[in-house]
Amino acid sequence: MFTIPKHIQIETINGVCTAKCIMCRIDSWTRKIRIMSIEELNTILDKLLPYKDNFDYLTLQGFAEPLLDKTLYQKVKLAKDKGFKGIGFATNCTELDENTSKNLIEAPVNTIICSVDSLHKEIHEKIRTSTNFDIVVRNIKNFIKLRNEMKSKTKVMIRFICQKQNHSEWVSYKKYWDEYLNYSLGDQVLKLDVHNWGDKLNNYEDMRLKLSTSEIITCEDLVNRLFIYSSGDVALCCADDNGHFNLGNVFTDDPIAIYNNKIFTKMRNNMYAGKLFDDPTCKNCTLPLVRYFKYRETK
Repeated sequence: MFTIPKHIQIETINGVCTAKCIMCRIDSWTRKIRIMSIEELNTILDKLLPYKDNFDYLTLQGFAEPLLDKTLYQKVKLAKDKGFKGIGFATNCTELDENTSKNLIEAPVNTIICSVDSLHKEIHEKIRTSTNFDIVVRNIKNFIKLRNEMKSKTKVMIRFICQKQNHSEWVSYKKYWDEYLNYSLGDQVLKLDVHNWGDKLNNYEDMRLKLSTSEIITCEDLVNRLFIYSSGDVALCCADDNGHFNLGNVFTDDPIAIYNNKIFTKMRNNMYAGKLFDDPTCKNCTLPLVRYFKYRETK
């Protein structure tokens, strides 16, 4: 079956971050730091244009803090001018200063996901080490204020990665941030359970225990998301940080043809047969289950 993803994710910068989060395997990143040029992004977007109407989202982010790419707002504008929809990214907000915020709102970006993992400075900074909680919160609130003043329709998502250190905060956290958001614009407070990317769970609850053994779980990346590295190489999924698979490069091949190659097809067939977790590549991954429960407590 020929598969066209609904979600395109393009990494415009990789290998660098202003944070060193305890649930991230940044220490094991091996790909050389690279920033995708505007010309390179233009080439990729032109290759995707024939399929554009199939895409609901275009995420400009990968294995890095996206705002360290100082041309990001220009790349957002380029994609908007070409008619792509659902353009956004997630950020730890350390670099979300006033000038950056204005540029992104004017571009305009459709969605910004702001990661802040506690209402308390000491807990947030233990989870997202090397960040300053006060600066992060100030930047988020200032972005919302500018968005409102500029009468923009940019959606603001406040994202909480639930784990051992902060799981008791969720109710109060959501109540706090609800006061700053405009739900008529699509704003949300999101709870995402930590997953075992890089075996970082440290015995946090295994969500597989919550599922019926007869239930078939699908992986969004295999059916709906195409992830492209800053080099143009294609990743198997958004947890494939170091490019373990030789899947193809979008500068030399058609992106959607790559997404339908033998490796992707085999993985999908295994998934639909209920054997996703039997595959050596996916057997210990809890990310599909995290997504399965993503909206359970956010509505």
